[in-house]
Amino acid sequence: MDGLRRDAARNRARILSAAQELIGRGEDLGLNAVARAADVGVGTVYRHFATVEELEEVVVWDRFAELDRMLDEAGPDRFDRILAQHVALLVADPLFEKVTAQPNAVLPETTSRRTALIGRLAEVLAEAQAGGRVRRGVDATAVLLLACGVAHAIRSAQLAPDSAAARALLEVILRGLRP
Repeated sequence: MDGLRRDAARNRARILSAAQELIGRGEDLGLNAVARAADVGVGTVYRHFATVEELEEVVVWDRFAELDRMLDEAGPDRFDRILAQHVALLVADPLFEKVTAQPNAVLPETTSRRTALIGRLAEVLAEAQAGGRVRRGVDATAVLLLACGVAHAIRSAQLAPDSAAARALLEVILRGLRP
């Protein structure tokens, strides 16, 4: 039984690694393509992930953790810095943008991670609002959706996240959030 669990864990890791490689090459995450890339049977992929959406969500779980670490950063410009970093992360990972922008996740763990992200973002937002740097009446979900929207625009225009044009788009969002 232990051998089977290790084997299943190894297959899951191979599937996730193959999915990340496909995404990195800009390819779609069809479960058959992932099975071929992971060198496992398609039935093995389906045992771990019933749908492509489940696989997509699990692939980006580490991004939630990365963003959570960013939210730990302190400083007077915390909100602006975190928003810029968040947008850069979303630009670099369109799948993370897709998963975070969805109103409803497929997996409960993804829902939990997204809810935690919005909660942490709400703390940073409340701090910025209390300091007079962000206007009242804006909530964390709106900020999350704005970040996803500007990231999508930057990527669609094929701008580098640190380019002057991308910074200008982010500055428009920040100015709109000011009191």
